[in-house]
Amino acid sequence: MPDCNRTYPIRVDVRLTEAERDALNVEAMQRGIPRQELLRARVLSEANQPAAVPEIKQKHYSKGRTLIDRAIAAVNRRYDVPHAQLEPLICTVICALNEKA
Repeated sequence: MPDCNRTYPIRVDVRLTEAERDALNVEAMQRGIPRQELLRARVLSEANQPAAVPEIKQKHYSKGRTLIDRAIAAVNRRYDVPHAQLEPLICTVICALNEKA
């Protein structure tokens, strides 16, 4: 392939299940890099060494804790549910609503 203008002229095929591919897609999105770059970093890393990939970018919501506390208080006013059970439920709902479809 001497006349090829691509930076990486060698192709390596990898067989993955759909679940494995989806997991790699999610991780690559969280790290803000393409899946191809994530795989390349992992393949080229030294044995027993972590791949040189960016850290996972955490999502921060400006009203985070206040929003959760307000939702818990609103549910507590209407229903008699212990706080310890409400918080994970409400956090799950908020995360599901903020997730990109």
